[in-house]
Amino acid sequence: MKFMSIPSLKEKYFQWRYWSNLYHDMFNNLENHHHKTNQECIPYINKPGVALSFDDSYRVHEWYENGKELFGYYDVKVTFNINGIHPLDGERKHNQEEIDKLLELQANGHEIGHHGFNHMKATDYSTQHGYHRWIKDEIELLLNWMNEQTHSTTKDKFKKPVSFAFPHFQYDKEHIKKLVPNYFKITRGHLNKDNLTAFNYEGFAPSICLDGYYSCNVYYLKKIIKLAKEKGENVIFTCHSIIPEEAKMEKLVDGTKADRWARWAVTTKLIQTIINEVRNNDMEFYTTSELAGIANIMDNNLESAVRKIIAKPIESKWLRISDLVNIKELDLSNCCISALDGIQYFWGLEKLNLANNNITDFRLLKKIPFLKEVVLNGNPGYKETLKIAKVN
Repeated sequence: MKFMSIPSLKEKYFQWRYWSNLYHDMFNNLENHHHKTNQECIPYINKPGVALSFDDSYRVHEWYENGKELFGYYDVKVTFNINGIHPLDGERKHNQEEIDKLLELQANGHEIGHHGFNHMKATDYSTQHGYHRWIKDEIELLLNWMNEQTHSTTKDKFKKPVSFAFPHFQYDKEHIKKLVPNYFKITRGHLNKDNLTAFNYEGFAPSICLDGYYSCNVYYLKKIIKLAKEKGENVIFTCHSIIPEEAKMEKLVDGTKADRWARWAVTTKLIQTIINEVRNNDMEFYTTSELAGIANIMDNNLESAVRKIIAKPIESKWLRISDLVNIKELDLSNCCISALDGIQYFWGLEKLNLANNNITDFRLLKKIPFLKEVVLNGNPGYKETLKIAKVN
């Protein structure tokens, strides 16, 4: 018979106490929060969900190797918050292999968020160098770097980020004011009040960290997900690396600094537990930008066509999901579209013309519940695609 060591028991106790207090604080802050029960639940508009937010892009190999298949293609969408450097490898900038992996995750429907070029603590850096220098060195430098990068094969580029995650969870009201709405629609930190986020949210959004010294108690994690469902809102969970269950006790990388940073990891088993719990509660997975009500469309030709249809000029910073969900007919023929990322926001669509484009993957059409008629001729391989009621 195996017995837990005293340190292990102590760790389990403090983990339980932390999550117990966290849950009860959330519950107490929600006393006067009443959910409207007699309404249709529509994704992106009012159907409660979970946003998984992963920080520190030097962890991109774990994200890619252990997360890509786990999340699937437009099945579980998450937000990956990136920096411009690798702090455990001489502070070098990301190499092309890492850039390619980040862009391939984006192509699978995941959001690429902003996490500061050098991963500096906002309050400390601004105190030492001033707000202007912080904006220049941390915010604008990464935006410019992202704009310069291209996938080595597909030539895809990063979309301009909608969300910002504060490094080390350090921020104050002045930093939020500097960023929203001048640079981003939504910023993400750690705990705040009820820890839930409404739809179409602008400003600071709280999150619950699942790793590091916060660790995770699965019992209370499930209760928090159910609480979000009951209140009709959303909860953001912050994570860092993704590792297999069997690697939980191993060092991810060598070195003193790495020993400290390696503890910030969740296992694939924990992520699968969250996925199962969200599915069991009939909730959705969202990116942080989607909680802010912003559509993120990968294909520039699709975005341009949509903007023309809804009379939203390209100079306008963001496309709102609320402008798309009630459109019933959409003619996107002859638009040189290659990818359908973003079509899922047209929740109320009944008729869709995609003729004469360059689309090879039509899986996202499954996410449009009322689609009755779709025209796909003139696309590569359209005859082998989904049978969606009526295909011309």
